[in-house]
Amino acid sequence: MDKHAMIGGMDKNNQTIYRQKERWQLISIKREQVKELAEKCQISLTLARILLARNIGNGDIDQIYSFLNPEEDILRDYQYLSDPDQLSLALNRIQSAYNSREKVLINGDPDADGISGTSILVAGLRHLGMNVEFDFPVRSREGHGLQPRVVQESSQNNVKLIITTDCGSKDLEMISFAQSKGIDVIVTDHHILGKELPHSVAVINPHLVKKKTNCKHLSGVGVAHKFIVAIFNHLQEPLPEWLEEFMYIMTTFGTLSDRMNMRDGFNRLVVEKGVKALHHTKREGLKALKKVCWSQKYPIPARELTRSIIPRLNAPGRIGDPINNIPDSNIVVDLLLIGIGKKNAKKAASIASVFEEASSIQEKMKQGMKEAIVVAEDVDTVNEQRKFITSKIEEEIESLLEDQVDIKNDKVIIVQGKNWNPGVIGIDTDRLKERFLRPSIILSAYDNSPYLRGSVRSIPRIDMYRILDKAEDQYKNEFGESLFCIEVKSGDQTRKVNAFGGHAQACGFTLNKDKFEWFKRTIHQEMAQLDETQFEYAYDIIDKISFSQLNADYLDELETLSPFGQEFEFPIYYLPRCSVSQGKPFGNKYQELVKPHVRFLVKEFDAKGKLSLNQFKAVGFGLWEKYCLAKANNDPQTAFDLIFTLGKSMSRNKKSFELSLTVLDIRKSGKNVDSFLNPVDP
Repeated sequence: MDKHAMIGGMDKNNQTIYRQKERWQLISIKREQVKELAEKCQISLTLARILLARNIGNGDIDQIYSFLNPEEDILRDYQYLSDPDQLSLALNRIQSAYNSREKVLINGDPDADGISGTSILVAGLRHLGMNVEFDFPVRSREGHGLQPRVVQESSQNNVKLIITTDCGSKDLEMISFAQSKGIDVIVTDHHILGKELPHSVAVINPHLVKKKTNCKHLSGVGVAHKFIVAIFNHLQEPLPEWLEEFMYIMTTFGTLSDRMNMRDGFNRLVVEKGVKALHHTKREGLKALKKVCWSQKYPIPARELTRSIIPRLNAPGRIGDPINNIPDSNIVVDLLLIGIGKKNAKKAASIASVFEEASSIQEKMKQGMKEAIVVAEDVDTVNEQRKFITSKIEEEIESLLEDQVDIKNDKVIIVQGKNWNPGVIGIDTDRLKERFLRPSIILSAYDNSPYLRGSVRSIPRIDMYRILDKAEDQYKNEFGESLFCIEVKSGDQTRKVNAFGGHAQACGFTLNKDKFEWFKRTIHQEMAQLDETQFEYAYDIIDKISFSQLNADYLDELETLSPFGQEFEFPIYYLPRCSVSQGKPFGNKYQELVKPHVRFLVKEFDAKGKLSLNQFKAVGFGLWEKYCLAKANNDPQTAFDLIFTLGKSMSRNKKSFELSLTVLDIRKSGKNVDSFLNPVDP
């Protein structure tokens, strides 16, 4: 058997049961409805079908127009950013720091959202002439949120105000510790609030507004974006054009990274503007980053940012540690803040060639320099290290699955390992979730530590934050103490600190090793009570399509509805009865055990059942094992059905673009065309 057909000693043919809830759903829309909407809105039938399938505006022209053309005013509207009293307190405290020239520290979460929010707050407040520094927790050792080290160092450096971004809503103990040191704290965050608010100067969090508002869909950087607008307005200072464009770019990074709702007007408009601003930017740090991540001449589409720039922004925060000479999230902000100028331009010019040579994780890291070329080099090198670590964890997980998980019956995948880097286990948790189509939890124990660090990822219909929060309440009722907490030293004292937070689909926690068996048993019990329909996972297919329809004009038409993303995904199409061949597995260079992805050719069968000249390049992320299963024991004339999204790539001669298919699933064709499709209403 092919080595790629085996994982952890388990026959991959058995893995078909892992995805038994996966379905192909063709959204049923009457032709008359499509035609009517197309005529009303003066758009094509293709676009009308997509809007109807996504339930945009429910056929109302004004709502559809508002969706396609959000009002510019929404970018500067901060009415529902937080509770009005909290916002007023925050703005007055900023005014005081501004007037008194106080030293301010921005404390960000060490991911792309927190990094982007930090960059906005630092750039905005420095433009006002304020004395601003920034810092992040070392994720591999300290975790998330405001940490004792940051508070201690802030006190030593005479910082009078800490502003958090993308964190802080549940950091009650650390905020009290900061106050004991004479430091005020303003929390800016978008995460779910705890049962008690921190005793900070103010909390800027859209969840404090009881009514349903668009601000509920903001990322952490989205909150920072609107907070800066509010600050400038409060101080009666004009928002400079360069800062506004910089904010669009940063907010785009965080909004896409945290998979925020792309039906929301603010998110749609800011990402649209951010993609354009990034393409035309003259800021040398961003230009250097683009050279590293993107070789094409056309603007980086929003969906490609999640595969190119954003992973590099995340990487230092995942594995960085200055003690071990590995740059952390601070170096990313250094890079993003680099402005324009000939000096930086000359140094950034050689960045592309430097990165082509960076093929080893042993790349020499230059410390202490902030020029674009050096900082970008370090960011990319750390990303290589992140890939290496993630791949090694992936291999260990494979060896543990058989012993720790009942794949056939468990409704949540729970895997525990040892000494795994806590900054990257979220990536592997996400991969488990995608592979088994059910919520997944990875925990890691550490030598000389009484704690387990955990990462959780969920599927669309299951709120894992609620389930873990319920477990927390149950544990408190049974044992009188918190399930998710750690003891940290702050000065001469030891404090218990909350160690749980996140969202419905992604959260993290820390718990004592002695509590693991109770935790595992309770989570399995809670999951067993969920309705079976909550585990159903379906691809919503917009339309059936033919080879003749697939061309550049069709893709350009689809792009007029961009940006796509969470809750407004790129359209999925169904291509029946085609040939697939020349499959080649690939992955990053550290994935030695299993190459998860596949590249192959998709060809058309003509009316006589012979292969025509029409063909497209295709890529399937995480589909190598399914490709092997589908192709097993089939001759070259076997027909397959595909579902996919459209994209484009540079041709081999690099002089033009060609269409490519990103295949999401592949199946051997049934006797009846469309036999796999399950028609559903939009």
